Amino acid sequence: MSYPFHPGGFRLPEASSGNRSTQVGSSYHFTGQIIVGDGPGRCLGTESHLEMKGALILSTRPETAAIFDQIVFEWYDDDGVYHKHFIDLVVQQCDGKWVGYAVRPTKYATAEYIAKLARIKAQAMLQGFLSDFRLFTEEDVDPTELFNAKLLHSVRVTDPDADEIAKRVVSTCSGVTAIGTLVAETGLDGMGFRAIVRLIRSGHLKLVQHERITHATELFKAQEV
Repeated sequence: MSYPFHPGGFRLPEASSGNRSTQVGSSYHFTGQIIVGDGPGRCLGTESHLEMKGALILSTRPETAAIFDQIVFEWYDDDGVYHKHFIDLVVQQCDGKWVGYAVRPTKYATAEYIAKLARIKAQAMLQGFLSDFRLFTEEDVDPTELFNAKLLHSVRVTDPDADEIAKRVVSTCSGVTAIGTLVAETGLDGMGFRAIVRLIRSGHLKLVQHERITHATELFKAQEV
C-alpha cells in the first residue's frame, strides 16, 4: 500500500492486543475500529459509538502513553467463584499508572452494575493490576474535547516535508500566537495546518484555553521542537 506523503510501501497497523476480539458487525449496535499510536499504530476495536468516542478522547489526552482494549481481569464474587471481566479500555499513563475504563450509558449503569464494578476495582487495585478503574458514560464526553480528539486523530500520519517546515517555523516563535499565523508562515495552507496540529498532538504546542482547534486558536510553545 502507498500514501501520498510516503512514496513506496508502508507497514500496516498491528492487530489489537486485547484478550478477546470485538464484533466486526452487528444489526443492533455500533461496531468499529480505530488505529491508535504513532507510526503504523495498532488496531483498537469498539462495540458502541460511546466506546469509540471514549477511545478517541482518551487516546489523544496528553497524559496518555498508550491505550488498549478488552483486557481481561479475573475477579471473584461473595461465594468465591471466579469470573472474567473484559475491561473496555485500559490507559497506560505517562506517569506509569494504569487506568481501566468501563464504558456504559448512564441508563444501563444500574446500582447492581456499579456495585460489581466497585468489587472489580477493589480487587484489581489490591493486586496491582490497575491503579484505578473508572466508569465512562456519555456525561464524560465533552463536545469540545471530542471535536479536538477527532482532529488530532485525523493527523496522526506524518507528512515529513510539511512537518519539517512547521518545526522550523515553531522553533523561532515565542509567546502566544494564533494557529493561523503559524500556518501562514509555513506557506503550506492545509498541509501547514495539519502539521501544526501534529505539534499539538505531540505536546510541543499547547492551547491557551480549552476550545475547538481552529485557525483562530491561540497557543504557545510548551517544548522545544
